[in-house]
Amino acid sequence: MTSAFLMIVLTLSGGPQLSAAFVNTPTLAECETRAAAVRGILEKGNVQIKQMVCRASDVQFEPFAHGAEDDAKRFAYVISFDDKSANVKSVASCEATNTAGEGRYCATSTQKLLPQTP
Repeated sequence: MTSAFLMIVLTLSGGPQLSAAFVNTPTLAECETRAAAVRGILEKGNVQIKQMVCRASDVQFEPFAHGAEDDAKRFAYVISFDDKSANVKSVASCEATNTAGEGRYCATSTQKLLPQTP
């Protein structure tokens, strides 16, 4: 799979658990443009943003669906990134995962990580 860019949006949802949203884009410029728009929407809605970054990544997510139900199935992910690239791995739960470290988080999302194709 050709590397593209992943927008990672980590927000605080009132508790200690981070919530994640992901947007795949073909270019860094498109990712940054979309991130600026998303940041404006979240800030107007008084959503506390923990991190919002655009990084090169091979992982693909199903498209983000606005207004996901509160009882929608949530998936747990360990998300790590540096100043250039990001990696996301599915885990059973954030409670059982050690995520200490700069640029390393565990968050839940209603988005499903798609299988990587060779």
